[in-house]
Amino acid sequence: MSGPAQQSAPTAQRPAGPQRRVTSLDVVRGLMLVVSVSVNSLLLTPAWFDHAEWAGVNGLDLVFPVFVALTGCGLGFAMHRRTDVRGLARRVFVLVAIGLLYNAVVLASWEPATWRFTGVLQLYAGVVVVIALGHLITRTARGWLVVTVVLALAHTAVLAAYATTCPGGALTRECNPSGAADTAVFGAAHVYWQGAAGHDPEGLVATLGACVSAAAGACVGHLLLTVRARGGGPRRAVGPVLAVCAAFAALAWLTATAPGLLAGVDVPVMKRLWTAPFALAVTAGTGLALLAGHLLLDSARTPAALRRAAWPLEALGRNSLLVYFGSHVVMSLLVQHADAEGRTLAQRIAAAVAVGGHEQVSFTVLVVLAWTALAAVLHHWRIYLRP
Repeated sequence: MSGPAQQSAPTAQRPAGPQRRVTSLDVVRGLMLVVSVSVNSLLLTPAWFDHAEWAGVNGLDLVFPVFVALTGCGLGFAMHRRTDVRGLARRVFVLVAIGLLYNAVVLASWEPATWRFTGVLQLYAGVVVVIALGHLITRTARGWLVVTVVLALAHTAVLAAYATTCPGGALTRECNPSGAADTAVFGAAHVYWQGAAGHDPEGLVATLGACVSAAAGACVGHLLLTVRARGGGPRRAVGPVLAVCAAFAALAWLTATAPGLLAGVDVPVMKRLWTAPFALAVTAGTGLALLAGHLLLDSARTPAALRRAAWPLEALGRNSLLVYFGSHVVMSLLVQHADAEGRTLAQRIAAAVAVGGHEQVSFTVLVVLAWTALAAVLHHWRIYLRP
């Protein structure tokens, strides 16, 4: 994951009244959560799928960025009319506090002197701040496209400028702005691997990259809302969404090639520094998935049978924060301690529920069904955990 939570403090809330939602957003989030929970349930992650050690992108590198892009879209829906600044401050405080607790649980370390101040929830809080404050400036798809371009160019400029100080003009684990900035701001004892990794995949530099993903997601969200407000059905969104996704792809190409052409430095496509080409490419793909879901599920002609079939995914999507981060916490607890034979609790459960000797498949199915059942119950009672 780089591996939880979302309105006021993360507490269960009941909506004040019925809302006309964009179902496709919830369903696509639900599909992403099925993948995320399945990945979390792996008793052994294959090297080819695990996070890339530095440059490049493996399968696991895509899960959290897709979540962030969808979060940006969701925040665009939620804040298209107003931004609650006072509530924002409270939410950010709670997210950061729970982030520290989350780190302590995942890392099995409760020593304040070595608590990791950076982390996924802290990164998530930073994204929420930027997108919320951005909605004080603009609430249009065009405005958020401009914000996306500015953030992408700024992030690329920071990386390219730092790369000019590195041997051969290449960012490496030993020479990059993340290691320098996060260690200086938070202290080596409070960052990823206590500074030994030379970078922090959820630190300040990565947070700026995550904001590129979220801003691009917000652009897609506002575009869908604008098209919807004008009427005419989901098909009218095809041209605009394809155009903005093409713009993201073009900007990804530009930010990947411009540093080499202009300054002779290399800014690789990667998750570890959440570079702009990576962020934009992932969000372009996410936008296309949202468009497909929009065409299938948000039409007045959508068959009732399809809506019923998508309901479990919608339930997952409505509590995406709880399921995404909750699954990480639970799995972390299940693998922390081993018995005398060296088997973790997760491995013992997998052996107990195995069907036909397929421990991993049986365990994954069990975990996905358990989180889906919880989300379905909460959705039935209209109880949601929000950012």
